Amino acid sequence: MTQAKSDIGKPEKGSILPALLIAGFALALGTVASYAPPATGEMAVVFPPGTGEKAVYFAILSAGGRFVAPTRLDNVAVAYADTSDFTERVRALGGLFTLAARGLCTPLKGTAS
Repeated sequence: MTQAKSDIGKPEKGSILPALLIAGFALALGTVASYAPPATGEMAVVFPPGTGEKAVYFAILSAGGRFVAPTRLDNVAVAYADTSDFTERVRALGGLFTLAARGLCTPLKGTAS
């Protein structure tokens, strides 16, 4: 069977899909890895939306961390953890998860305590 000249060099419809899936997976994995929290040190703690500032402050202190500063997002605060089990303790007190304190999760300037 002969191909028309306009079809030469065009990939088949399904041949690019696996490459796109692999590229998307690699991009997602890289993004997740860049926001992985450190075991100790400064990290962002994400709370459910609508959690009050007092509750956030109390949860961080009760988990053995130090409150560093708020962030651009109302339900995210930056904390400093001295021990590696801070993440589990803050989750038990209402935190959803922790992230590296970068990007939108960086402390607001001039508000550090």
